[in-house]
Amino acid sequence: MENMAIFANTLIKSLAIFISFLLIIVVTTSFLSLLNNQNKSDFVFTSGNKNSTNIIAIIELNGVIINNNTKLNGLTNSFVISPNEVKKYLEELNNISPKVIIFAINSPGGTVSASKHLYEVINKFKKNNNAEIFFHSDELLASGGYWAATSADKIYANYGSIIGSIGVKGPDWFFYDQPYSISTGIFGNRVETKKNIKKFSNTAGDSKDLFNPFREPSVVELKHLQNMVDEIYNEFVRVVSSARKIETNTIIKDIGALIYTASQAKNINLIDAQINLSNLIAKTIQDREFIEYKIIKKFNDNSLIEEIFSGNLFKSNISLNYNCISLRNSISTILSYESIGC
Repeated sequence: MENMAIFANTLIKSLAIFISFLLIIVVTTSFLSLLNNQNKSDFVFTSGNKNSTNIIAIIELNGVIINNNTKLNGLTNSFVISPNEVKKYLEELNNISPKVIIFAINSPGGTVSASKHLYEVINKFKKNNNAEIFFHSDELLASGGYWAATSADKIYANYGSIIGSIGVKGPDWFFYDQPYSISTGIFGNRVETKKNIKKFSNTAGDSKDLFNPFREPSVVELKHLQNMVDEIYNEFVRVVSSARKIETNTIIKDIGALIYTASQAKNINLIDAQINLSNLIAKTIQDREFIEYKIIKKFNDNSLIEEIFSGNLFKSNISLNYNCISLRNSISTILSYESIGC
């Protein structure tokens, strides 16, 4: 009995020591994790002097501009630009007061609400901070992406990039004229009609459609949708005109909703210069006569153009049809749905 008591006493003490040791590990790990999260930054130091206060911050943004990422939950965040995420990055930068912020953006545009939201997020930051803000595109800066870019002090683009599409694309309306067979199967959905399929669209800007696919839209409905598109288009034109100092008639009649090369965009004042990102950074340092500087960057390693042309942008999305229809049925300022794989 005495041996059993000694054994039980030893076991209890050992368990107490083990539990105490385990508790210390858990508390320490939790504390370090909390400390790490508090100190975690979205930005990575890339070059210069780490102690310099002449900070140039670069934020890489690729993809469609959407307010709620869950709308395209099959997409990776690498190809979605969320205004709320951008707001978070700017709030972090607000604590270190960078001298210049460069948005390295490639985007075909996005929904009207998200494009305007992104524009407002950056504009609000500008009003409360002294940092100069530039937009730079290596590949694509169109429609809602360009709308957001007008919030910047200057807009730049690399050789070969595509700029413009100052127009509004309304929702498409496909009308299946007198359908007689609707079927689904492993090879997809089929609708057979007597008089084929008709498509009705609204456009605003030169060169730029309730959505029951089994009835033809009325003249009143089409006019109503056109009025909605025109209202957004007029606001888009007003923003561009004010930011880029271009007459509204010039935008509507001459520039239209066409897309332009970087050199063409420079000639019509849609951008300030054709320059690559490395040279823009060097020019920024030289213009401000920084003897020393610090460059930090929020990375996005994927190329939007590569994904578009490889067809990978939406391949991983098992809800492709639903998501594309969601985009098509919204009043949006996207360049074209085909350009993102829909």
